[in-house]
Amino acid sequence: MTIIRVKKYLFIGVQDDIDTFFKRAQEKGFIEFISTKGRRALDYPENVDKLIKALKVLRKQPITKGAELTKDLDPEKLAHSVVESAIWLEKLEEEERLLEGETSRIEPLGDFDLKEVRKIEQETGRHVQFFCVKKAKLKKMELDEALIHVGSEYDMDYFMTISHKVESFTGMVELHFEKSLTELQKELEEVRNSMKKCQAELKEDAAYIDFLKDHLVIALNHYHLSSASDEISNHMNEALFAIEGWIPQNRLHGLFPLLEGLGIHAEEVAIEEGDRIPTYMENKNYGKVGEDLVHIYDTPATNDKDPSSWVFWAFAIFFAMIISDAGYGVIFLALALFLRKKFKHIQASGKRFLRLFTVLSAFCIGWGILSGSYFGLEIPPENPINKVNIIHALAVKKADYHIKHKDETYEEVIKDFPQLTDVGTGEELLVKAKIEKNGFTKYVISDDFRDSIFMEFALIAGVIHISLSLLRQSRRHLAGIGWIFAMVGAYMFFPKVLNATSVVHFVFLVPKATSYAVGQQLFWGGMGLALVIALIQNKWGGFIELTKVIELFADVLSYLRLYALGLAAMILAGTFNEMGVKLGFAAGFFVILIGHAINITVGIMGGTIHGLRLNFIEWYHHSFEGGGKLFNPLKLMKSRGE
Repeated sequence: MTIIRVKKYLFIGVQDDIDTFFKRAQEKGFIEFISTKGRRALDYPENVDKLIKALKVLRKQPITKGAELTKDLDPEKLAHSVVESAIWLEKLEEEERLLEGETSRIEPLGDFDLKEVRKIEQETGRHVQFFCVKKAKLKKMELDEALIHVGSEYDMDYFMTISHKVESFTGMVELHFEKSLTELQKELEEVRNSMKKCQAELKEDAAYIDFLKDHLVIALNHYHLSSASDEISNHMNEALFAIEGWIPQNRLHGLFPLLEGLGIHAEEVAIEEGDRIPTYMENKNYGKVGEDLVHIYDTPATNDKDPSSWVFWAFAIFFAMIISDAGYGVIFLALALFLRKKFKHIQASGKRFLRLFTVLSAFCIGWGILSGSYFGLEIPPENPINKVNIIHALAVKKADYHIKHKDETYEEVIKDFPQLTDVGTGEELLVKAKIEKNGFTKYVISDDFRDSIFMEFALIAGVIHISLSLLRQSRRHLAGIGWIFAMVGAYMFFPKVLNATSVVHFVFLVPKATSYAVGQQLFWGGMGLALVIALIQNKWGGFIELTKVIELFADVLSYLRLYALGLAAMILAGTFNEMGVKLGFAAGFFVILIGHAINITVGIMGGTIHGLRLNFIEWYHHSFEGGGKLFNPLKLMKSRGE
């Protein structure tokens, strides 16, 4: 979908129809009324604020299924009670913490009556004092004869003195307390009983969470309605009112039925220079899921093209390349299907997340099969499963190419593996070029070719992805066409700089000399075309276009993170497998399980962060303006089941 333009309308009508007009507008939900008072969106009235706070508290409570709702409550009073209970519980928890600390501090001294101690002091004229010191420090001290050892606890020793004067000892801490151990324990028990009552009350109130949600929806609808109607300006001694609003172009057909029977006139007015035009996006299915992803980073400007579907599918591909394991994809898919079955009635946003999770899982399986990666297992080149492994197929073609041309790469292989001199096919070369290391067979040339092809795939993904971005922006930035030619040319020419063999050479059988010559011509020709177009469009300012080559070079190279992260995931998975095999079945099983769990966690984090980053930074850089304000109409929020 494209971003749909909005139009600005002025509504003028009689005061008697204000309530009906705004109620109808809220029910239809396609008009965003323009605020002139600078109201903060989250300045909710006290009743709404209390309901929101109460729901936050109750969401943390366990809900007993099938609990009977026996209370006939006022929602605002219930919300107030929940919030006050939560505040009181927090105070009790702090008091419990302090009492536990004080109890543990004096517990080693034993239980005694402080009143009796004070009485002894008065009758004898002596001072009773208590001290503590760490055991390590005590070993280095010379104890005074006045000190009486009364107990030890953890790394502390406790002493008391009964003296005619107030004593003090270097390195020791004097203990002061106002309550005995019995009194503290009694207070602690009372606090814990109060906490249990408070927790029981909150747990009982948690059964009313849906009740509060319904009333929150009602309260929010009323608040939004009154907030919108407060934006009107009055005229002719308050006989008439006026207000402006934004309406999407594809919803204009519903405007005049909304005004039917009302003394209200709507007229389109010009958009002023200082107006902040909202962005209205309308997506369905996977496009809507992509829209959720888009809003993570920024809201498109009104003159942007909707990137939702582009971001969604590109993210799925990049995520799969970073995970690079079909086995992990199966785990993801099983979890996604389980969650979809378990949470059938979740909100629309939750359903979209599960749809995204399912697609990502399927893409992980697909790319994992194409790259031949299954839980980091070493798949021998001759294994039949490699028939669907596109990277292996390309590695075979690459090996055939080197055998045919007897080039520098071939000579290096023969130098390391002299026994392969008579090998006639690429398949045979990959199978026989192996070494034994720590009890495991390593297919050296197969792995090396796989890594180089994977790296080239990452660069190809970058060239294609950024080229699509430039094409989307071509109407406003026609010079982008030239840069597409330049990027393709650079891709064809730079293997000469690196002395590498490209997919262009061994798949499309383009001779290296031809590829380098065509690539060089495309690169310089594309740059020249971009500069000429920029000069035509921007006069002398077009020379700035030459700096674009640095941006594009850096952006394309940034896609190497797909290769680096994907390869790292494969290596980690294989390493954990090897560690597990060496440790034996019992210990090895846990090492493999924990290792793969860590790898999956890191992979999900990397796949999400870097998969989105390549869209939001590298791709957006060439076709996205952003900084928009999302269209936010007055609409009726729905309760559960409506």
